[in-house]
Amino acid sequence: MSSSAVIFLAFLSGTLVVGAAAYLLAIPIRLIAGSVSSGPRRLRRIPTVFDESPARSLTEKLDQGFNRLVLESGTGLVPVTGFLLTVICASLAGGAMLIYSNDVMIACGSAMLGLLIPLFVLSVRRGRRLNAIREELPHVLDTMGRATRAGQSIEQAIELLGSESGGILGEEFQLCSRQLAMGRSFERVMKSLASRVRLVDIRIFCTTLMVQKQSGGRLSDTLERMSGVVRDRLNAQRQMRASTGAGRASTMVIAAISPIAYAFVFMFHRTHLEVMYTDQFGRILLLVALFLEIIGLCWVAWLLRTESS
Repeated sequence: MSSSAVIFLAFLSGTLVVGAAAYLLAIPIRLIAGSVSSGPRRLRRIPTVFDESPARSLTEKLDQGFNRLVLESGTGLVPVTGFLLTVICASLAGGAMLIYSNDVMIACGSAMLGLLIPLFVLSVRRGRRLNAIREELPHVLDTMGRATRAGQSIEQAIELLGSESGGILGEEFQLCSRQLAMGRSFERVMKSLASRVRLVDIRIFCTTLMVQKQSGGRLSDTLERMSGVVRDRLNAQRQMRASTGAGRASTMVIAAISPIAYAFVFMFHRTHLEVMYTDQFGRILLLVALFLEIIGLCWVAWLLRTESS
């Protein structure tokens, strides 16, 4: 048996083992959480990253950030399964390129790229989920305002939103209604909602409900004004995206040209880059270019995030 066949079988067996582990670990967690409709729901609730206090060290921040990314993406995955899926993608990409090119450097670069692909997909899913929540929020505020104006309490209005409202916020309010029915305090339920949905509008909404619960007042008028403010913000963001769409697209293309060109030359015409590795001045230029590219990408990402917020 040739060495390529041995390497292929090793990567294939490792990927199958990791995939089986991801599947088997996801089943009992979903059964305990009660997300499988075929079995009875359990009263036991698994603590998640939303129940943890903010991390202090860098490793804990990275761990919590990855867990939040997986849970906030709306894919239904648990963090352990998401981590194993990233390992599967990295193993497949690295193993395929190692068999194709028989070069360890290319295999390592491909493995890193395969590791980043699931993170990019989860980030896109989380962004779409948060945008969907922003679009649903004005309708939810109007519905809750009408319910409280009709004489219903805040708990009854939350139960109404969970049963009548569809979409992502409907599921979140269903969870809030179940937590209130189980005897959890109203303040802790609202803080849990603000922790699960990390949007400024949701935080203001939860704070408003907690303050009204303690001091009273005309909640329906406050919710109607908040609904108008949220709609105005959404319209302003749409106008901003429409007016700056061409500029943002061109910026992203310019920022991506250098990494893509370097990866292409590195994989297929590496002899052109040998001077960058052998000569001292070439290594200095390569490090400076890498440093400036990272700064540019971070700057562009910050500008796009500031514009969309």
